[in-house]
Amino acid sequence: MAGKKSPSIFSTLQKTTENASGANGELTRQLPIDSLVDNPLNRFSMAEDEEFLSTMRSVEQDGFLEDIVVTPHTDNTWRIISGHRRVLAARKLGKATVPCKVRRYPDRLSELRALMGANVHRRNISPFDMARQLETLRDTLAEEEQLPENVKEQAELMAAQSGLSRATVERYLDLLNLDGTMSGWAERGDMTMADAYEMARQKNVHLQPVVEEYVAKNDARGDFPGLVHRAIAWAKAAELPPPPPKAAPAANPLRTVDSFGRAVRRSTAQLKALDFSADVDKVTARKKLDTCLQNLEELRRTVEALKAGLED
Repeated sequence: MAGKKSPSIFSTLQKTTENASGANGELTRQLPIDSLVDNPLNRFSMAEDEEFLSTMRSVEQDGFLEDIVVTPHTDNTWRIISGHRRVLAARKLGKATVPCKVRRYPDRLSELRALMGANVHRRNISPFDMARQLETLRDTLAEEEQLPENVKEQAELMAAQSGLSRATVERYLDLLNLDGTMSGWAERGDMTMADAYEMARQKNVHLQPVVEEYVAKNDARGDFPGLVHRAIAWAKAAELPPPPPKAAPAANPLRTVDSFGRAVRRSTAQLKALDFSADVDKVTARKKLDTCLQNLEELRRTVEALKAGLED
């Protein structure tokens, strides 16, 4: 009598994956590729570069080694969270369906965080892709009324949301200061990224037209990035004065009140979490709490004065 045939390692792995997905409440389903729509929050490049061609070869030879992650869009359509390039590759290969996990997010910001997390640590992301994606994060935080007015606090919040350091966030966002000409040079490799970051610094923004004019009037002699570098060195050495600063726009008082209210709620939550039962200098603690009460009384008087002014 023939022995029972052992299952292949591939079927065993597939069954294990299905069991794990079921335990987590997520089952992989085959969705029609025509029902998947690109996510408008995605600012990462969809260029058909060598990395994309490698993805396409992998999908063609090995199928999908990882499921696409989607979220409901409209009836019978789904918005892509993770897998834009794999879906594009599948479309080009003529596939009718793709394996997907459906996840739901409570709000737009949660969806954007998931989208960024799925891309930032899995792909070779260009600095300009990151700059544009962080710009989308900043816009979304503003729409959700969660963006502080202080620029440093903005960067700290975006760093916490994206898993990057504050300095890295600021460095990427600086690239948005480059005009169209310089952005094009940097993205095409006609300008080194070191020079791009240098020209994107706020103190050098006014030099961009000067550098571009210098480049236009001189021969690159086969080394365009070198010419750009010489132009930057010349412009910085010339110590050209920046234009007079523009008048800062007046702060929106309603937005300031909202921002302050969020800060108060955060501080209140932190105070509620304090534990003075441990070995704490209780005399000092009482003095500090008395100071808090004095500040709160001043705050109360300020708010009442503002309200009274609205009633006049």
